[in-house]
Amino acid sequence: MDYNLSEGSLQTIMNGGHYEKPVMQVLGSKKIQGSGANERFRLLVSDGKHSHSFAMLATQLNDKLITGELSDYSVVQIDRFVTSLLKNTGKGEKRVMIILDITILASGTDVGKKLGNPQTWSEDSAAAAPAPVMQPVPKPTVQPMQISKPSTVTGMNTSILSAQMTHPIASLSPYQNKWVIKARVMNKSPIRTWSNARGEGKLFSMDLFDESGEIRATAFKNECDKFYDMIQVDKVYYISRCQLKTANKQFTTLKNDYEMTFTADTVVAECTDDMSALPSVKYDFLPINSIAEKSPDNIVDVIGVCKSAADLQELTAKSTGKLLKKREVTLVDSSGGGIVLTLWGAEAEKFEGSTNPVIAVKGARLTEFNGSKSLSCLASTMMRLNPDLPEAHKLRGWYDNGGADMETVNISAKSGLYSGGSNEWLSFADAEAKQLGSGEKGDYYSLLGVLTFTFSDNAVYKACPQEQCNKKLVDQDNGLFRCEKCNREYPNYKHRLLLGANVSDPTGDQRITAFNEAAEAMLGKTAAEVGQLFDYDKNAYAQLFEEVKFKTFVFKFRTKIETYSDETRLKTTVMNAQPVDYKDANSRLIKNIKSITGVQV
Repeated sequence: MDYNLSEGSLQTIMNGGHYEKPVMQVLGSKKIQGSGANERFRLLVSDGKHSHSFAMLATQLNDKLITGELSDYSVVQIDRFVTSLLKNTGKGEKRVMIILDITILASGTDVGKKLGNPQTWSEDSAAAAPAPVMQPVPKPTVQPMQISKPSTVTGMNTSILSAQMTHPIASLSPYQNKWVIKARVMNKSPIRTWSNARGEGKLFSMDLFDESGEIRATAFKNECDKFYDMIQVDKVYYISRCQLKTANKQFTTLKNDYEMTFTADTVVAECTDDMSALPSVKYDFLPINSIAEKSPDNIVDVIGVCKSAADLQELTAKSTGKLLKKREVTLVDSSGGGIVLTLWGAEAEKFEGSTNPVIAVKGARLTEFNGSKSLSCLASTMMRLNPDLPEAHKLRGWYDNGGADMETVNISAKSGLYSGGSNEWLSFADAEAKQLGSGEKGDYYSLLGVLTFTFSDNAVYKACPQEQCNKKLVDQDNGLFRCEKCNREYPNYKHRLLLGANVSDPTGDQRITAFNEAAEAMLGKTAAEVGQLFDYDKNAYAQLFEEVKFKTFVFKFRTKIETYSDETRLKTTVMNAQPVDYKDANSRLIKNIKSITGVQV
């Protein structure tokens, strides 16, 4: 079979000209940097007359090479490409072709040989050769832009910028000093502050993308103040004069080996015309039921309907002592799978799940705990509610037309683990049969139970008034209270709860411990209110603990076998306690009756 390669196209392209959809042969490939999702590959390509080894494959095409679809001797049509001038140490500049989109016309197996007798193309050989015949309307693919530094960002004339050729993100490297990108903002972090021995400051970061790739950009201190309010998510900007450096993969999961830092010379101007020319965010959605097969720490994209959302929780980070806020929501889709997604910070606070929105998530981290898998948002994660996507519209129709009643398998509820949402309720007998709490780590499960007894003695105590310290204070009997943890004395204190109780269900009972927030939910009063009763109205205090007896809650427990003074016992802690949603409880009861009897109720 004859394969008509576009002879002479390489010379045209490497001289800065334009050639429409050239047909070339791939003669070889080489990994040049990165690993995993960040691998970059260089191709040796031939147009039958010349061969050239400075053709870069855009990262979104890596799979074609890794899977073998694109192999040595393949004949391809290069549908989209750009070129970029890079510094070549000691030898001036070298032009590189970045391949953005290709069509494989014939596989390497079918072709099986090198076509023609191509000679290696170089600037020297090009100089010795007769000038190539350009196709009509020749134009440089990339023209490094010369712009004068504006006095202010708002003074930038975007019409001047839009008239210039821009560089693709995939072509950026620390070896370039003159470039302009036109990119859409994928997401933007809140402003974060820091303070250490070297000083204090602030920063924010954002993720940018164009048709060639994506990159992280960070602005510190003055640049943080200058650009934060100006830059908006989903808008398109021209950006130039940033510092480029090797990406710190501890803080970004983007598929780029470099990242940008704003400097005092950085120029940013909003693009107000033809923004649709840039692509929208590209997702690689996984069906929820297939996520269980993925390894922990994978970064995944997922879309699902929010079937339920847990209450906002507050916890203290062990490493930093900072107060964290999180909310767990359960996503379901038509694959029959369900999974918990954990939101953090402002997103957790403002989230409203009562309308069962469709949620599209790009770049969430897959975590595993006690055999159960769930998703957690990172600083770089992008989340959209009810996005205008075909997948979202399809899910909305599925959920509103029967999907809401479909039985799903929650992969975040294995091994009795509770991670929020509508997971299985166990009984004490079930927990014992599953030997929950006997492993190296604690087990979590949910249970519908009755509070049969509460221990009011020592249920409230005087704690350190510092926000991040809950240590019990020592009364100095002189009007001062000492915190051994902070090594300080205070004239004041705050009340906190530590409630011991018994919980029963039809299969057994268990002694439990509830710390402050969980105890407040069970007693229906804040720790400060309970402390006031304890200090000034002992009768009302005792009555409070009597009234809460025999109330029913949906408990979320953590259970673990622990040893004290050579005595081993099961310690069960209440993570959360909520009043019973009887509609949900009845549906669970009906489901259990069906499974036991096989009768349709």
